[in-house]
Amino acid sequence: MKALTITISRQYGSGGRAIAQQLSKDLNLPWYDHEIISKAARESDIGAWEFSAAENMQLSDYLYALSDISPSSGQEQLTYGEKIFQAQSRALEKLADRGPAIFLGRCGNYVLQDRPNCVHLFICGSPEVRARRAVEVYGLRERDAAREIRRMDKLRAAYYAANTGLHWGYGGDYDLIINTDKIGVEGAVRLIKNYMILRG
Repeated sequence: MKALTITISRQYGSGGRAIAQQLSKDLNLPWYDHEIISKAARESDIGAWEFSAAENMQLSDYLYALSDISPSSGQEQLTYGEKIFQAQSRALEKLADRGPAIFLGRCGNYVLQDRPNCVHLFICGSPEVRARRAVEVYGLRERDAAREIRRMDKLRAAYYAANTGLHWGYGGDYDLIINTDKIGVEGAVRLIKNYMILRG
């Protein structure tokens, strides 16, 4: 099986993180999540906490942060959100330059779309199954799980749309869209590895 870079976008509670971790072990590839944030923060004047906040704040607050709230200086300025995304993208590309790896989130499929040796995945599932996983894996209370799923999905969709101009989860932007409801994390990992073999 040829070593390829893998990007994983995922709905909250769909098992995307567990899939990335298992693929990393099986394929002996590094996987990156918060490491991207830290690296981007070290190479810019934006703090690590600001990167984290951009993906975890309330949807209305995040959309406000994407607007240009800087005083006008007569020159076109990057918005707060654009600066964060550019720093993240530069860091992601530098990590990808090191060799095949697995990238979780951060619009990886968009940032690395022009690289030939990449597999772009979207992991999804029904709200009911994802809510159960959120309770079992993340320790959420049952009454809070459904609300957290809706909140996180809206945040991720808004983040993706604002930074790429594309629709989060649209099939044409991914090589595989996998629903983990029936096959779970292990089945999804096997499916991905089989696809990589077929791809050659």
